[in-house]
Amino acid sequence: MSKLSRKTRRLGQIIGYAAFGVRFFLLRSKGPFFLGLVTNDTCNLSCVNCRVANTDNSNMSFEEIREILRNHRRRGVRFLTLAGGEPYLWRDGDFRIRDVVSAARDIGYLNVNIFTNGTLPMDADADFTWISIDGLGQTLQKIRGIRLDRIFRNLRRFEDRYGLVFTVNTINLNEIEDFLRAMSRDLPGIGVLFFFHTPYYGKDGLHLSDAQRRSAVTTLMDAKRTGLPVLNSAPALNAYLAGNPDMPADLCTIVDAGGAYRCCRVDGDLEVCKYCGYSITSELVQARRWKLASIRSLLRAA
Repeated sequence: MSKLSRKTRRLGQIIGYAAFGVRFFLLRSKGPFFLGLVTNDTCNLSCVNCRVANTDNSNMSFEEIREILRNHRRRGVRFLTLAGGEPYLWRDGDFRIRDVVSAARDIGYLNVNIFTNGTLPMDADADFTWISIDGLGQTLQKIRGIRLDRIFRNLRRFEDRYGLVFTVNTINLNEIEDFLRAMSRDLPGIGVLFFFHTPYYGKDGLHLSDAQRRSAVTTLMDAKRTGLPVLNSAPALNAYLAGNPDMPADLCTIVDAGGAYRCCRVDGDLEVCKYCGYSITSELVQARRWKLASIRSLLRAA
């Protein structure tokens, strides 16, 4: 995208954000406002904390995706997150994930985010990219089966805006502060958003106990106070500890090849909601309640 095109798009975003702010904060209009689109189930990794990827090898067509985007735009959705699987593996003939980003903009989405494992060249020209890195050294290899250097090779060539996602589980719980210090040194200015392992399929060996959850949140709060790059806000972290009383939320819709779901693909299982570690949704809920720390957190990816 040219500099002029970026400036024009940015002006349109500002106007769109203003209109969204009126609907979201002042009128408190009914959602959803955010669409999470699972373009494909396929992934090039087999992470121990994921049971979603490569289960049915689903892959939406470009026309299916475009129709979904149009339908949700008509419903008032203005923000899109592309996920998988690994969205950079999505294919439909000559179409690639970059074409999905472009189509979303043409249809009228204000902001397009991508979640990726960072192992493939990242060239989709998204507004913001979230790169999942769940630890250092042997910890990352144990969880994702890859070396950190593999991701960093792509990051060195990546010029767009991005942040990191670290999903806390029983394997990497004690590496939070070391990870933050390493990223602060190697990727200065890049924020880290912490998710927490969510028992979508029942509590397993990666599920944090109540004591471990409190320990993780205390570590993050302390790290944030010392200036380490934690993006999570205190209101959202406290809501997580309190059992996410505002979940499920009507702010988001998730769509995959199997259909559409409110908030997440378990669609209102209160036991899962209680332990939901999908921090972005929690930040949205708290921002809607005028928690300024949560609003500031979300603006980092706006």
